[in-house]
Amino acid sequence: MSEEATCSCGDEYQSMDHLLFQCTNLSAQREVIQQQIGTWPVRKEDLVSKYQREFSAFVNAIDFDDTQQTA
Repeated sequence: MSEEATCSCGDEYQSMDHLLFQCTNLSAQREVIQQQIGTWPVRKEDLVSKYQREFSAFVNAIDFDDTQQTA
């Protein structure tokens, strides 16, 4: 049986793009990284190459247990 993770915000599946750019549950974390980086949206490649420290802090601030539901 295949299950896809649905975001607890109810908007869509819990993809990386959704979490980074759209999830309403992560608005506060996204605002912090936006202020640190200055340019948003940013390419995902740049997050891991140019902004590794900021991206790591963003990821560490996410409570993944609260952002997952099963379909």
